[in-house]
Amino acid sequence: MTQTLTSTPGTMGGFRRNWPTIAFLTPAALVLLVFMAVPMVNSIVISFQSWNGMSPPVWAGLKNYRALFGDRLFLIALGNTVYFTVATVILQSTLPLLVANLLNSRILGGTVFRTLYFMPVIISLAISGLLWAMIYEPNFGILNEFLRSIGLGSFTQLWLADRRTVMPSIIAVSVWQSLGFYLVIYYAAMQNIPRELYEAARIDNANALQRLWHVTVPMLRPVIVLVIVLNTIHGIKVFDQIWVMTAGGPNHASDTLGTYLYSTSFGAMGSSNPQLGYATAIAIVILVLSFLLSILQIRLGKRQEIDY
Repeated sequence: MTQTLTSTPGTMGGFRRNWPTIAFLTPAALVLLVFMAVPMVNSIVISFQSWNGMSPPVWAGLKNYRALFGDRLFLIALGNTVYFTVATVILQSTLPLLVANLLNSRILGGTVFRTLYFMPVIISLAISGLLWAMIYEPNFGILNEFLRSIGLGSFTQLWLADRRTVMPSIIAVSVWQSLGFYLVIYYAAMQNIPRELYEAARIDNANALQRLWHVTVPMLRPVIVLVIVLNTIHGIKVFDQIWVMTAGGPNHASDTLGTYLYSTSFGAMGSSNPQLGYATAIAIVILVLSFLLSILQIRLGKRQEIDY
């Protein structure tokens, strides 16, 4: 009873002290509730309905979700999404780390290189997709023209029109555009690593690779987990560049969950059978995959944390 009486004034006192913060955050919280939570709940409801956007929705239960795993095009899109996500997570987590480590060694012109690497980040995804679609153009694109000019005409490809090369070509564009963003994250984190650790490693005759592996990587583990989580979320919901460059072609070879969702809903609005309920079920799958994989990676990262 005593605890109850003594804790109440403390609670009220804490509220009085923090009321300006609470008052400041409440409008933003309400905006998030209205514009995020409500549409999300509405989307979950729609995913259990059969609805074409015009006639009244009909409750379908789990029909949309069961249909997903019998849909050949959905499974192709899911496979392409996994391929894209795994490739970009590996490349966009390691390449920026290596470049940031090189720039952190105080090389001449490091500031210029950081600026150059970051420039693609400020270009919108749609614009970069259009730019690279022109670069990859088989007849007049810069890439094939360059290969021909140096005597490597036999290596020219239908980069975005060939099932074998379309996904690697798109992945290369994603890495090109994102490298600078993750480079800045790694480089900023490296500035917090005590220089004494590197000096001690040099005294122990550790070479550059050993210093990277035994000093830099362990100290950056939380940042590496963050980069992996961001890359995973981006990979699962990727849409803009792929839609602009290939619209999921050729013959669904570059379809991902995002592009298949769009073509099933908005892309089919001009047809006689848009499937908004089915498309919303795909959106919920994307949401659940992003959430579960992010939680898994964060848990694994915390389990491997080292105290310094």
